[in-house]
Amino acid sequence: MIAIVGPTASGKSALAMRVAERLGGEIVSADSRQVYRGMDVGTAKPTAEERARVPHHLIDVVDPGERYDVLRYQRDGRAALTEIRARGRVALVVGGTGLYVRALLDGLDLASLPHDPAVRARLEADDPARLHERLRAIDPDAAAQIDPRNRRRLVRYLEVATIAGGPVPRVRGASIPALRIGLRPPREVLVVAIERRVREMVDAGVLDEARTLVSRGIDPRLPSMSAHGYTHWASHLRGEIDLETAIRLVARDVRAYSRRQMTWFRRDAGIRWYDPTATDPLEDILAAAA
Repeated sequence: MIAIVGPTASGKSALAMRVAERLGGEIVSADSRQVYRGMDVGTAKPTAEERARVPHHLIDVVDPGERYDVLRYQRDGRAALTEIRARGRVALVVGGTGLYVRALLDGLDLASLPHDPAVRARLEADDPARLHERLRAIDPDAAAQIDPRNRRRLVRYLEVATIAGGPVPRVRGASIPALRIGLRPPREVLVVAIERRVREMVDAGVLDEARTLVSRGIDPRLPSMSAHGYTHWASHLRGEIDLETAIRLVARDVRAYSRRQMTWFRRDAGIRWYDPTATDPLEDILAAAA
């Protein structure tokens, strides 16, 4: 079992393809947005050609109007790992959703999840009634269990939900041993890569993709629509902002998301980190897997 993790635009997918082709492996996506059908460009899914070269799992699982939570991901992901193992193949868990990686490979509980002081400070400044309403929109089940006057618990749940980008996880499970590789390019390199990726999405048709989602009446409050810019692309299509503003806002949000991703992964002492601009981890991975 090999896990390749790190922030968005760090090169995880390209490395995973190289490893999978050398080892005869199959890729299990750990991306909380690539599970949604019809959101290909905006979530940077592997291309049809890449998926033909290497089998991929947990991509295009549900429609954008459906909710897909971490418990369901854990169940689906472990089923995929079992099937890959039964075929005698190497499984590569690849993605930047730290919550999904930990749900798949580790046991989870609320206390073990990461903190973000900046997120917490913003939440603590808000009114408890508004906090409870926000939590109800993100995770109705959790909101139903929390007293609206319990500010401390509301802040903690919303902090986790904000970092996770979805409902608060309530997952338990035995751990699965894995070689954990992390890609962590210098921040300035990552910022440039994110900007380039956002502009490439426009060239690749993300506006047409967003137009289709809007025409289908997908609720913008759903977790699927929080994926890397769809709300901003939709605002542009409605004439509320120009294209350059949409690009700037999407890039800003992805940069913020990349920081939250690292909040998760820094807590995992088992990750072996590489700066891919300085060192190619391929040979180390192959040697460790031999």
